[in-house]
Parts: sequence; structure tokens; C-alpha cells
Amino acid sequence: MKTQEQIQQRINFIQHQLDSLEHYLPTCYQLLMEEMDYQQRELMQLKIQEFYRSQS
Repeated sequence: MKTQEQIQQRINFIQHQLDSLEHYLPTCYQLLMEEMDYQQRELMQLKIQEFYRSQS
């Protein structure tokens, strides 16, 4: 299972890749954005799970 820190590191890496694109490459950009969305959903899912665990 991935930790919040691991997912945040992936998000940071993807953001860096997006920021460093020298030329607008639609396919590459789209792939990175899809992965960013996926990682952000995973992170939010973990945060929500953690919130509800702490409420128990």
C-alpha cells in the first residue's frame, strides 16, 4: 500500500515534468495530466480513510 508521502512525491515529480516541458507536446502533456489526476485521487482517498480512522 502506498503512503501519502509516496503519492505526494509522485505528484511533485509529475508536476516537475509538466513544468519542464520545453515544447507543447499534447500526447505527453495528456499522459502526465492523467497520471497527475490519478495520483491526486489516490492521495485524497488515503486522506479520507485516515480521517475516518482517526474519528473512530
